[in-house]
Parts: sequence; C-alpha cells; structure tokens
Amino acid sequence: MSGRLIDFLLQRSVRERMLLALLFAVGLPLLVIFAVLLPLKDGRDAALAENAEAVALNIWVRDRAAELDQIAQGPEQAATAPIGSSAIEESLIAAGLRPFVSELAVADQGVVELRFDQVKFTALADWMSANSRSWGYDISSFRFETTEESGKVSARLALTPAS
Repeated sequence: MSGRLIDFLLQRSVRERMLLALLFAVGLPLLVIFAVLLPLKDGRDAALAENAEAVALNIWVRDRAAELDQIAQGPEQAATAPIGSSAIEESLIAAGLRPFVSELAVADQGVVELRFDQVKFTALADWMSANSRSWGYDISSFRFETTEESGKVSARLALTPAS
C-alpha cells in the first residue's frame, strides 16, 4: 500500500505534491470539523436546551403543586344550598347576559345546563368568577368554542349541586 502511494507521488510534479499536501493539511481537518465536531456540538446544544426546558417545567410543576397544597390547607367553605335555575337566571339578567343564553334547563338530579351562543368571552368569564362561589353548584363540565366574531365564544356549562 505505501509502495503504491510512493509511486503515485513520484509520478507527480513538485507543484502537484505540494497541492496534495495542502489538501491533506487543510482539507482533512476541515472535513473532521464539519462532518464530526459541528454535528456533535449542535447535538450537545440541543440536549442542553432540552435539559433547561425540562428543569423549567419541573420548577413550574413544583410551584403548582405548592399552590395546590396551600389551597388545600385553606379554610373550608361551608357548602351552600343550590340557588336554583331562577336565581341563576336573575344573575344572568343582572350581568346583561340573558339575551345570549340559548338554553337554560334543569336536568336529572338538579343539574343546571346552560348554553350561550355568541357571547363575549370576558363578560361570561367575569360573570362566572363573580358568582360561582355563591351558587351552591360545582361546574361539572364546560366547553368554550371560538366563533368567527373576534372576542366572542359559544359556551356550554353543566352545574351540578355541590355535595
């Protein structure tokens, strides 16, 4: 093998040999850098970024767990009797949301079902936040769907009597 390489080099002029030496002296290190080292560095950077994201997620989850512990240790609220669909309707009227209610019904076991079509999301959220503790109901299910009109949603709520 080395004899063939020596024969190959002897057949070349001095200028060609110098160019081949330059090719191996510069080209081979560049090949190693671009083919091996840079992909390794990119992989390392990606792994470090994923690790940082995982650490941040872990911190966020621990913070939420600590908040949950604080909420669980908070004062117990006495269960209030359900206010009924008529009182819910009165609160809707007071909030100016009654025209947007397309369904207000009482189902089995006192479950109140509400459906809103094309209601302003912020108004609905404010009404729910202001009244949900005094209703005597738990929100057992809810669904919000965006509509074509900006800021408005279609919503369904099911309120189950608190136990």
